[in-house]
Amino acid sequence: MKNLEEMLKKQEYDRIWERYCGFLDINLNEFMVIQERLLMEQIELLSRCELGQKIMGKGVKPTTIKEFRDTVPLTTYEDYADILLNKNEKALPSKPLYWIKTTWKGGTHDIKLAPYSESMIEEHTKAFIASLILATSKKRGEFLLRENDKFLYGMAPLPYLTGLAPYGVENEISFEYLPSIKEAEHLSFEERNKVGFELAMSKGVDLFFGLSSILVKIGEDFVRGAKGSSKHNLKITNIKMLSKLIKVYIKRNIKKETILPKDLWNIKGILCAGTDTHTFKEKIEYYWGKRPIEIYGGTEIATVATETWGGSGLTFFPDVNFLEFIPEKDSMRSIRDKSYVPKTLLINEIKPKERYELVITKFRGGAFVRYRVGDVIECLSLDNEAYEINLPQIRFVDRISNVIDLAGFTRITKSTIEKALDISMLPINEWIACKQYEDKEPVLHIYMEMSDQEYKNSNVKAIVHEHLQVVDSDYKDIESLLGKDPLRITLLPIGAFNKHMQKNGSKIIKMNPSKDSIDELVKCS
Repeated sequence: MKNLEEMLKKQEYDRIWERYCGFLDINLNEFMVIQERLLMEQIELLSRCELGQKIMGKGVKPTTIKEFRDTVPLTTYEDYADILLNKNEKALPSKPLYWIKTTWKGGTHDIKLAPYSESMIEEHTKAFIASLILATSKKRGEFLLRENDKFLYGMAPLPYLTGLAPYGVENEISFEYLPSIKEAEHLSFEERNKVGFELAMSKGVDLFFGLSSILVKIGEDFVRGAKGSSKHNLKITNIKMLSKLIKVYIKRNIKKETILPKDLWNIKGILCAGTDTHTFKEKIEYYWGKRPIEIYGGTEIATVATETWGGSGLTFFPDVNFLEFIPEKDSMRSIRDKSYVPKTLLINEIKPKERYELVITKFRGGAFVRYRVGDVIECLSLDNEAYEINLPQIRFVDRISNVIDLAGFTRITKSTIEKALDISMLPINEWIACKQYEDKEPVLHIYMEMSDQEYKNSNVKAIVHEHLQVVDSDYKDIESLLGKDPLRITLLPIGAFNKHMQKNGSKIIKMNPSKDSIDELVKCS
């Protein structure tokens, strides 16, 4: 079978579109047929391995979707930790080629590992290429992706999921990565972005994939550099970019106008990932002249969904995971009441304007079965009528309410905050924490009541910020890499939390209470 590069050279664009983006042409019934077929294949693999027998039960082999959902329990990473963290390949449904790693915030170990089989990698690669094609596309069937495009790749290398894509893609198409993948593996995150940006200044850039917050930061730094006297910021050695350099020189030095990245580069496509991507899109378009396409995925789930056109939402891939959805109210109840087992819905049962916790079963020999990912999505609509997509359009909202994700850099848990406050030695009676937005950027807001009312807000903020950096290196990176201070502190008078409890009959929840609950707590002061 021809790969993508061979088809591009022969200008077989219709064939390329059908292979990678054909899922956009199916309807919901066809989507469910694919889901059921691949689920039955996965159940067969699971029934023959130790992990599958542990999760489903020995001798259990469901033959329908209903039987599968009625028989097999919902799971979390704790159900897999003993097998996966020990890399027990013999217990798995298929042999892994890679073990993908992520942090396990609030878990029993520091990391989580997820096995990726050859078939999973092939499907992950196909989904990633589909997203790249869509990032360079303005309408169905037309796209600008080509071999040897210069690719500013701003994501973490292996063993993290984002580092897997270049190795899968190399069998399909050649890109010129900035920096090269081999070089990037030996550079820190900050160094990779710096070197990549400098190479883009010299060679130009066609594609970008990375955290949306990083692309905004590069844009902000570019503007500051262009306004300053630093010569290297506008040093371009590629003769093809000479005309752009002249225009930039005129704009900055004669017209005295602000120089933006889009003045130097005509980027074909921008692919962004990470929580809060939706809040950064306008800034990215302002700096780079191209609205980004959002891709949604994760270590345990691979690439789950991609944005298409018109900003109407993301579309699920039908052949990566079996998809189930827990209504948000039931998800929140299960967090409060550990004995409560929520029911799930299928993709043909979700409703517009409703939010759901995502549950997946990995296809193609994956390890995870009815796995509670911990992500919340919102169904925006049941289709995209303007672009003739007859599948639900969704938005990745955030992590579940007991986790606060900041710009895709860190996931703050109750345990993280408790550790920081404990070592700070501050006389704190009660606290709550929530995620809020300022100027469309995420912040961590902690409301606290202290037994010593002499402390000033600014002093408390400095102390808490320092100790959050101590207990969470990812939180520290928000300041060191993005130059952002994400912490906000509100001090409440003694008795505020007690008044709130007396009024409502129960304590306010620690992590991400509702806005109404927070407003009511503040009024109690």
